[in-house]
Amino acid sequence: MREPQVHVAIVSGDPVFATRWVDELTRCAALEQRALHSGFHFRALKTGEDMLFAAGEDGLLQAAVVDASTLPDATSVLPVLARLRPELDLFLMPNGDTVPDAVAVELLHREDTRPSQLFRQLVSALQRRSRTPFADTLRDYVYSAKDAWHTPGHSGGDSLRDSPWVADFYELMGEHIFNTDLSVSVQTLDSLLEPHSVIQEAQALAAQAFGARHTFFVTNGTSTANKVILQQLAGAGGKVILDQACHKSVHHAVVLFGVEPVYLPASMNTRFGFYGPVPQKAVIAAIDTNPDAQLLVLTSCTYDGFRYDLAPIIRHAHAAGIKVLVDEAWYAHGRFHPELHPCALDCGADYVTQSTHKMLSAFSQASMIHVSDPDFDLHRFRENLNMHTSTSPQYAMIASLDVARKQMSMEGFARLEDCFRIATQLREGIDRTGVFRVLTLDDMLPHALRDDTIRLDPLKLSVDVSASGYSARQLQLLLFEDYGIQIEKVTHNTLSILVTLGSTESKVLRLLNALQA
Repeated sequence: MREPQVHVAIVSGDPVFATRWVDELTRCAALEQRALHSGFHFRALKTGEDMLFAAGEDGLLQAAVVDASTLPDATSVLPVLARLRPELDLFLMPNGDTVPDAVAVELLHREDTRPSQLFRQLVSALQRRSRTPFADTLRDYVYSAKDAWHTPGHSGGDSLRDSPWVADFYELMGEHIFNTDLSVSVQTLDSLLEPHSVIQEAQALAAQAFGARHTFFVTNGTSTANKVILQQLAGAGGKVILDQACHKSVHHAVVLFGVEPVYLPASMNTRFGFYGPVPQKAVIAAIDTNPDAQLLVLTSCTYDGFRYDLAPIIRHAHAAGIKVLVDEAWYAHGRFHPELHPCALDCGADYVTQSTHKMLSAFSQASMIHVSDPDFDLHRFRENLNMHTSTSPQYAMIASLDVARKQMSMEGFARLEDCFRIATQLREGIDRTGVFRVLTLDDMLPHALRDDTIRLDPLKLSVDVSASGYSARQLQLLLFEDYGIQIEKVTHNTLSILVTLGSTESKVLRLLNALQA
């Protein structure tokens, strides 16, 4: 396993001071490197502008130490840095008592802070952010090899391992899929229904990473997460404004809870078969004509990558006293790279549901609910969530949520940089075939949205196959049967390709080779 690399910027207008600190911190890291299992690299930067450039270019950057006493622009640059890379740990040597508002920093005194002390603080901050409290506890329990006299009945796979009939399934899945499948009887693993220890800690870390006040893990998908929010905010007799083309779970919730729906007309590109967002004017008009609604539900981004300009819509809804739920099932990665900003929480959404499994490294069905509602009723929410949550959750799924959060906190920016590069290679390679082409936002945007500031997720590629002589369905089958390639979905004349954290150069080569054949 490769050793993680940790880059730290020392930003000071005093080059002598910065060089001395880089040297001293490097010496501290060398003494502790074997115990820390990670390689530290410190670099001196002279200006706030240098710091912003480094943050936008260096995917291994994990922290910045800012000497504001020598940087006249520090207080204005720090909020920009915090928006650009919200996951970074920031340490500030302030100029007097001036500390930027709304920026989480650890304060240091320039004269009495020792490099060894700062190094320990850096290590502590990284360890806090890289913890996976639930996944670590699950791993420790598995390796303690306890005898199981509790559910599930396969008892860590013992019921299958020596069976002449089903041992092949055990071998296919591997031992850890079974010995991590445990029970609420194991009290050290906490309770998803009433978290008070390691699940509570894991959810708190997720809230910090994704920019929410509260985060809750869901093990039966965003389909359930959406139902929980509608039950929480509307319920029987309530009124909800919703996109006609939103996920079916929202429509299910309308039926289940007796909610009065106000449907917003979905826009559509009939040439390629894409549903788009609702025009902003239509959303605003629905808010104005339904001031008694409790909730507005929008999907951003959509399956095909369309993203609303959410901020003005959310401001208008809040002015009318209406809460906003944004279904970000396809956009859990949006927080972790400035090219994808702003995400729904940045724009003021009260509730955001995300399918962590769709774009990140969690298991299927693993989702999160993020809450930033200032009027949030935790007790009522817990009751509603528990109505929809199994009393026998899949513990490996919970661990995968914990690990997916850690990955994005520690390397999300760098991994998304790789994703953008792969998406660019695919776009250019597909366009070079002369037969297929990747559609642009202008190609895809329904006419009704031309005046709206709609964005497109660059990691969702829609490929026009009209000039190939094949239907998209025929090409989908051909790619699968002849080349071993499974794509995300099709319309009548497009293939949808999803670039995720798991996309690789080898997969790019094989797909381009198949399309050029």
